[in-house]
Amino acid sequence: MNQGWQNLQISPLLDITILQGLAFVCLAAIVLFTIFRLRGTVWRAVVMVLVLLALLAPQFTDRESEKLSDIVLVLVDRSASQRIAGRMDQTDAAITEIKDRFANDPSVEVRIEEVSGESDTRMFAVLDRLLGGIPRERLGGVMMITDGQVHDIPGRLDLGAPLHVLISGAEDDRDRRLVVRQSADYGIVGKDAEFMIEAVDQDLAPGTPVPVRMLLEDGTEKEIFLPANEQQRVSIPVPHAGSVLAELRMQDAPEETDRTNNRLILETTGVRDRLRVLLLSGEPHPGERAWRNLLRADPGVDLVHFTILRPPEKGDDTPINELALIPFPIRDLFEVRLRQFDLIIFDRYQMRGVLPPHYLEKVVDYVRWGGAALVVAGPEYIGPEGLSSTALDDLMPAKTTGRIVEQPFVPRVNPAGRLHPVTAVIAGSPSTPPKWGRWYRQIETRVSDPDAMTLLTGVDDMPILTLQRVEEGRVAMLSSDQMWLWQRGHDGGGPVAELLRRLSHWLMKEPALDENTVNTARSPDGQSLILNWRKIGAPPKSASAINPETGAQINAPFEQLPDQSWQAVVPIAEQGLIRVSVRDQDDRQQTALHVDRDVLTAETQNTNSTPELLAGLVSENGGYIGRIENGLPDFRHVPDSRVWHGSNWAGFIQTDSYKTIIGGITNLLPLPFIALLIGAICLLGWRVESK
Repeated sequence: MNQGWQNLQISPLLDITILQGLAFVCLAAIVLFTIFRLRGTVWRAVVMVLVLLALLAPQFTDRESEKLSDIVLVLVDRSASQRIAGRMDQTDAAITEIKDRFANDPSVEVRIEEVSGESDTRMFAVLDRLLGGIPRERLGGVMMITDGQVHDIPGRLDLGAPLHVLISGAEDDRDRRLVVRQSADYGIVGKDAEFMIEAVDQDLAPGTPVPVRMLLEDGTEKEIFLPANEQQRVSIPVPHAGSVLAELRMQDAPEETDRTNNRLILETTGVRDRLRVLLLSGEPHPGERAWRNLLRADPGVDLVHFTILRPPEKGDDTPINELALIPFPIRDLFEVRLRQFDLIIFDRYQMRGVLPPHYLEKVVDYVRWGGAALVVAGPEYIGPEGLSSTALDDLMPAKTTGRIVEQPFVPRVNPAGRLHPVTAVIAGSPSTPPKWGRWYRQIETRVSDPDAMTLLTGVDDMPILTLQRVEEGRVAMLSSDQMWLWQRGHDGGGPVAELLRRLSHWLMKEPALDENTVNTARSPDGQSLILNWRKIGAPPKSASAINPETGAQINAPFEQLPDQSWQAVVPIAEQGLIRVSVRDQDDRQQTALHVDRDVLTAETQNTNSTPELLAGLVSENGGYIGRIENGLPDFRHVPDSRVWHGSNWAGFIQTDSYKTIIGGITNLLPLPFIALLIGAICLLGWRVESK
């Protein structure tokens, strides 16, 4: 306990500024009294001083100071990489020794915090949180027990106390791994995407060939050789738009600490350089503007639009230079450049002697090869010069009956359309269909092909929008030319822009709009794959997956869910790039890929224990760093001398933090006593001066 004059304090009864003013007035009065040699100057000065002292209210406080314990923070790495090769046992042994060293020392409080992490290790985030909850003057030091693979290391750290690190694991740990040094976020469809890959194995000389298997999306596999510890360019094909995957697998090394990072998923996004659309319109009509505005508004689409205003046989007296027309480039479009287009739209198109019929046969071949065609059918479609009498009609998913229905109706999304991604987003709920504007004309058609999908219906549930895959290509037929009424907002309008955008992108093979999509997910326990099949048409029959380790096929049945989708659970625990195959009762097969993207996390990219990552921060904070396998240092309690470690010892600061306990408070000049004293002095001064 420490007591003394340092415990003397004042508690002014008035504001200190007012007291300073009073003191100045009193001092001036005493000076004047002294100059003019007035009687009673001494007595008056004494009274003034006593009044000022009473207003200052001096007090004496009894205080006692108690030494507080020094806080030592111990952060323990319990992440996934710590579960390798006995590192947890080393960590537990180190914790036990630290506890035993300070168990009987009341001046040190050891606080242990465990830091978990399956995907990464963030020890400094935890340290910041702990430091925010303790007085920094009580911090005796920080100890980290880890394998050194910490993923939130700051550029600078000033603790004002030592940072010691104990490294678990063995110095001769071996972990070969594949690392992406440069990725390809995007790749052009039809070309290759290039990655820079390094096969890291410190036990191999740089440049040593390392065999690596490459698994591609189509199920093919090839072997490549990567030079050890050197970057190498690796290319994967980009066959389609959307996500494109490949997997690299390197042979395991003997006595390797972790084999998870011997495989690597390469992923890029396939994009088309430009989507090229050819729009052929008949005579000008309100509907062609809807298509033109939609396609021109899409920055990823190059639109070539021709409207047939004047057939070749038409003659008039208008000079050619005043017609402002160009000849229809038939040969250039349908022979030279046809396969450069991703979509051809016939919008109320009539033959009218402009396009020879055999060119439509080239369009049919173009679709079967992999192109796309859309026909918007109005009355012209079934007229004498209509497309219904050409080879293109055989390609269409719906066949006309020759009848035109002219009566008000509201298009509706049928059950298949509620599942198909082209129309599912505009369908609304079955109980409350959307309030769309009416149309007034449609071409009566019938669908006979089981592969055709009708998504919108009109009068008497007759098809309006029908889609179909034809070999490698796709076709669609819109059996009404009234969609422009929605764009004009007639009778409330409708979702014309969204519908046409989705329809055109489905035709151009946008992966996100594919029907019958198989989605895959890993089960919560990680032991199975869950397949969800959004199926239109024949119900599913079976699902299968290829084990990436053994190549064996694993089968499972489908069950229908309340939302009309189908689900299968395939028991396969192996992770990586897994090829999935599904089959329906019409014996149609579809394939998909599942990839476990979370297999290679920050925790598994590099599992070698290392002191190198933390060595800089430890040096800045005057700490000790060493491997547990080489023996633990001697833990000491040392003064704050800035020498906190040696070659075989680690110290924690003995701080000067105290807790003050305040006892009683004694007023040195109680007001009643001062009042009596002033009265007595005044009386004494009066008696003396009256003689």
